[in-house]
Amino acid sequence: MTIHDPSFKEWLLNFIDTDTNLGDLSKDVKKDSTFPDSSDKNALMKYIESRTPNEVVHRTLSAAIDLYMAASETHDSFSHREPYQK
Repeated sequence: MTIHDPSFKEWLLNFIDTDTNLGDLSKDVKKDSTFPDSSDKNALMKYIESRTPNEVVHRTLSAAIDLYMAASETHDSFSHREPYQK
């Protein structure tokens, strides 16, 4: 059985019903048919900076990408790590 790792866009859309900046960003991305299907932080930041001057949106996207990357790294490491030791 293969586990599907979601793309950044798929991962972000999981937050669409949250009442947070991340939820707002998710709603905006869902409406934007030209939002890149990429996980490259530089490409995504360049895109969003060309779409809006809003610094809150820029910081939210940057933090979201960092969370996505951390979640991906954690997921990858579970199959290769030693058990938790107290």
